[in-house]
Amino acid sequence: MNRGKILLIDDNEEDLIFTKELLEKVGYTVIQNVGWLGTTKNIKYLNPDIVLLDVNMPALPGDKLYDLVLNLVKEKKIPVLFYSAMDESYLKKLKIMKGITDYIVKGDIFQLYRKLSLYMNRKLN
Repeated sequence: MNRGKILLIDDNEEDLIFTKELLEKVGYTVIQNVGWLGTTKNIKYLNPDIVLLDVNMPALPGDKLYDLVLNLVKEKKIPVLFYSAMDESYLKKLKIMKGITDYIVKGDIFQLYRKLSLYMNRKLN
């Protein structure tokens, strides 16, 4: 059963592999994007249902990358969720400042499954 397609953007390959395995176990298709390079192309041509975007990336932080792809994700109506181990209060502020769909704290598997399910259902229905 395919529950939808997620574009996972993270500079940490261990986090990419771990998160991809978690999501594929419950039926999601996961496209991995190591760092920010290729993000626009993957959004444009692979048409993910959701973008899961790490915030803390050294070359181009996720919040800055979001600014670059904002028009594209809005045009395609793709929800973007920040995915980070940063402090939750900071992520809440960032959500409000950037106007993203939501955030997920890395390591909280329950929150990961719950929020992805919520936004995927909204996207696909």
